[in-house]
Amino acid sequence: MYWTTQILGLTVASRRVIHVGMIMSLKPTDEMANELLRMQEELATGNSGSKASSANARKASQRLSFLEAMMETVPVGVVLADADGQIIYGNSHVERMVRHPILHSGDVESYGEWVSFHEDGRPVQSHEYPLSRVIRDNEEHAEIDVHYQRGDGTRFWLRIIGEPVRNAEGERIGATVALIDIDEERRLREAQNILIAELNHRVKNAFSVVKSIVSQSLRKLSSQKGLRETIDQRLNAYATAHSKLVGTSWDRAAIGEVAADVLGPIGGGRIEMSGPDVEMLSRQALSFSMAFYELATNAVKYGALSVPEGRVNLSWELNQGDGGSSLEIHWIETGGPTPDEPTEKGFGSFITGRALEMETGGKVETAYTPDGYVWHLKMPQNMEEQ
Repeated sequence: MYWTTQILGLTVASRRVIHVGMIMSLKPTDEMANELLRMQEELATGNSGSKASSANARKASQRLSFLEAMMETVPVGVVLADADGQIIYGNSHVERMVRHPILHSGDVESYGEWVSFHEDGRPVQSHEYPLSRVIRDNEEHAEIDVHYQRGDGTRFWLRIIGEPVRNAEGERIGATVALIDIDEERRLREAQNILIAELNHRVKNAFSVVKSIVSQSLRKLSSQKGLRETIDQRLNAYATAHSKLVGTSWDRAAIGEVAADVLGPIGGGRIEMSGPDVEMLSRQALSFSMAFYELATNAVKYGALSVPEGRVNLSWELNQGDGGSSLEIHWIETGGPTPDEPTEKGFGSFITGRALEMETGGKVETAYTPDGYVWHLKMPQNMEEQ
């Protein structure tokens, strides 16, 4: 980790000064730059030979020693390059991770000697490293995950995060990068993906078994025509929504994606959707997938989508009120036959009404207007898991 004076042409005092630049990961950049300049001045003053100057230099050297010790205790690797891109410092944690001495690359075109690879196996080029992007391309923040080849030939996943170092005048005097071992993080992510895939597979099988049981049972009973198909379709809609959530992010889902997955195949391009990017809890997303399915199939059977000229507009917006932010969703049918309010409430009405209210903490309102059926939901935006 230590540099040789012959290679870098630095005095012992100047090497200590450069160490300070690395503490920027622990303090604000401008604060560290000012501290660096102050210590440079103190050490320079100490070379004049006077007793006072020598005392100031000793104090500055002691503070720098403390800062160096701090750098050796941080749980990440730290590398510093000067304004030309030459690597002039790396703490001992870097060497323990990469299992080879610090490579004092001469400029931004030389970083290729730090051998690493992208996820697809391509070698990482010099200009792709964060040090190069910060120094050469003037980026304020640069980050990359690489599959790094250690000195002993083994590889591990490494996250490199780079930012500039500035002096008191705000000029860039170099750049620093933090190196973080994310090998365990990647292994856990891969294991999680395997478990999610297995869960998804088992859930699909469970839905298939349920459909088979329902189908076999209804065959033996005198049931209403089309009941088996209706139940199959509802189970399929729920299974599709469940598979979508398991395959992406289990805790949250975007309302636009949920609506598109369910309504796209049913609407045939006649359901217009619009609204901001809004995420909801996964359990709410499952309820919405069922509600959207019921609204769409009802429109196909009796409402706007039962005739060629009919249309549906689904929109949502966020509103701010005294009680906090709320999400409002509107389902408006036009161009179809004049709807009649049903005398009895069935399963579809329960899914689009009471069930959704219980799941979201919201309020559903419906209207059977001469222009078509209207459905409206107002719910708290950030209803946390209970």
